[in-house]
Amino acid sequence: MMKLKVFHDNIAQINSYLLSKENHLLVIDPGFNAEAILDYIKANQLHLEQVILTHGHYDHIRGIERLAKEFAFSLLVSQTDSLLLKDDDKNYAKAFGSTFRLPSNVSVIYTDSSKGFQWNQESFQIIDTPGHTKGSICIRYQNWLFTGDTVFTDSVGRTDLFSGNQTDLLKSLRYLTDHVSHQTTIYPGHGPSGKWSVVKKENPYL
Repeated sequence: MMKLKVFHDNIAQINSYLLSKENHLLVIDPGFNAEAILDYIKANQLHLEQVILTHGHYDHIRGIERLAKEFAFSLLVSQTDSLLLKDDDKNYAKAFGSTFRLPSNVSVIYTDSSKGFQWNQESFQIIDTPGHTKGSICIRYQNWLFTGDTVFTDSVGRTDLFSGNQTDLLKSLRYLTDHVSHQTTIYPGHGPSGKWSVVKKENPYL
């Protein structure tokens, strides 16, 4: 049975999601939560196998460097946003007064929305949702939808950063509105989770 854990107590208030099955672990957007994630791994005797990025901004990718000091893992990211991992201006590491270097023991795999991916005999769907960045994605597992900075419970992601596009974001929101079931719970990159049926009624952008 899949277990879900969230960490968000950090300066950037970014949500990191940990999905574990038996002693296997998958992390979505490690961001600024690397130390909390490592403490959780140690306490629960887990093995980190995979990290997935909803997009390539520094507040979502920062923890990769720290996690890679303890584990070798594969990194799933859209091919478009993989370019942000190599540019501290475009991923905004410089805005945080920092840098980002992808560790050599991390193997990059490009996401494919036509195929999704399998992890420990569990099926995940990738939904391309450009707008916040050109390569932003949402990740669906059963009735859980991890939306990154595409949509929050009460707002949407900004589009004034590198590769952001308001027209694309509106198209992505329209797609989610038409294709995500009311029973789905969204888990955004920032802020609380919420039932999609409620979010659609209360979020002024939907």
